[in-house]
Amino acid sequence: MLILHGFYNSLTCRRLPWFMVAYAMLFHRAASPAAILIAALHVSAAAGQAPQPSARGCLPNGNTFNLQAAKNAVGQFNETVAVLLNAGSNGGDLVFGTALDARSLPPLGFLPGQDADAFYVQRSNSSCAADVEGELPVIQSNTGDFYDIFGNPIVVADQAHGAFFVADLRYSGQFAVGLMKATPATLLNTAQCPNGTETGPAFCFVSVAQLANIVSFNTSSGLFSPSIAVDQRTTGTGAGDVYIAVVQNNAGGTVTSISLSACANTLGNCSNPVKISGSDARTSNPWVQVRPDGGITVSYVEREANTPTSAMDIRFVNCQPGGSPHTPTCTAPVPVVSETQPAGIPGEVQLSPQYVNPLELQAVDPTYPKHVDRLESDGTTVTTFLVYDRCDKADITGDEIFIPLCPKTDVVMLSSTNGGATWSPMQKVSSAAGQQFFGNVALDASTGTVNIAYYSTENDTLKTSMQVFLAQVAPGETSPGAPQQITSTLYDGPLGGFNGNEELPASYLGVAVGGTGEAGQSHVYIHFSGSVTPGSYNGVPFFVTNNILTSFQY
Repeated sequence: MLILHGFYNSLTCRRLPWFMVAYAMLFHRAASPAAILIAALHVSAAAGQAPQPSARGCLPNGNTFNLQAAKNAVGQFNETVAVLLNAGSNGGDLVFGTALDARSLPPLGFLPGQDADAFYVQRSNSSCAADVEGELPVIQSNTGDFYDIFGNPIVVADQAHGAFFVADLRYSGQFAVGLMKATPATLLNTAQCPNGTETGPAFCFVSVAQLANIVSFNTSSGLFSPSIAVDQRTTGTGAGDVYIAVVQNNAGGTVTSISLSACANTLGNCSNPVKISGSDARTSNPWVQVRPDGGITVSYVEREANTPTSAMDIRFVNCQPGGSPHTPTCTAPVPVVSETQPAGIPGEVQLSPQYVNPLELQAVDPTYPKHVDRLESDGTTVTTFLVYDRCDKADITGDEIFIPLCPKTDVVMLSSTNGGATWSPMQKVSSAAGQQFFGNVALDASTGTVNIAYYSTENDTLKTSMQVFLAQVAPGETSPGAPQQITSTLYDGPLGGFNGNEELPASYLGVAVGGTGEAGQSHVYIHFSGSVTPGSYNGVPFFVTNNILTSFQY
């Protein structure tokens, strides 16, 4: 199952080498058709009105964060987002999003049906609308080989050094994580990076790109689920370094491990990858962060057995920087919790059962722990807040070799003040009815506020359509406050595209925040799949389900 999750995320871009697809299908065997429904799309009014998300121009439901026409539009999913506060033109925020995009975008648009590792930029407005979009640029190795793009784009902001760093997966006879950098100077240069869909997307990025965690096909059968973080310090060992955590398969595909690499802020060099998952052999879903003191923290999942309903052990690793190109030094992984009710497919999000291809699921909800590290007011204590989705009910059902169906999902949170040695009791982020899922977390370092964004179906009578909610942990506190409803429209999805290529389901939404430390000056951005744009398919009126950006100000 854990390799299957990586297979989901990577395969969606349609650029996995054929042998990786064949291997994944062989490894998991031919699953029997799952009795999972693809929900019929509809949009209805919410039970209550959401608060105005932002005074900076975003609509209550956000804006479509791409530039495609609404006629016969295709979908985007697996969104991430990052923000450089007030770094855009006209005093607005510079916002950078990524997603898997079912369009065939330049420069590889000559390959019909190929999904893109896409980026979207808000640079000259504050209305959550895209000014620039494109496929991530091709990366060439120092031997002249061009590395094919095959999925999992993710972005992080470096406020201290004024940059965005983007990671995704690459292949050219060997596997690697692609690492790219964009700055306000490159993104605001309309001569080189003009408004619209970029035909030469490399001009929107710093000319130096990097390949991290390079492994040969002889020693590995793939990389999956990269995560990225940057050290915001300006002095000290490793200051400004960029860290990549990624899942690596062994050559036989039967064992997975978590590797960590450090790259210089200039992308001039990267360390060799270091294995940080100890003897764990069924690992997945790494999430890397950098503490205010420069320490690196990684959470990930270890499945106890290769069965869909087996317990999932969440692990936590502490590392110390070596300063790129030197590798970090890491402790052995420590246990956070043994989750006997892992998330799967939110049952109520599906409507009446029907048999479909297992790759046509509407929403797969993996147990994917994500965390942030907050410096407390004493200047020394660091509190780690870890968020993930779990099944609220023990009576999980599902195919014996496929993904379990969960009748009720929750977003939960734990915290630790001693580097993960011990953890607080589990807390639900919301106690509402319906499904709460795809929880993600971002820290407002300027105020110490922890922001947790997620989907909820609580306001839909049938508990099948969703809205975006935000819960916050106040400075100095360790429990979430009352959730705030961010969007008012009930969305269908999160779905893949509608280009006839059996797009795969999303597995997360993106959340980012920037602030000045003053009340009213913190801006949360949430990048997600939703249906807010009236469109048409083959002349039939239809709401377009694609990537949406919205914001909230506090």
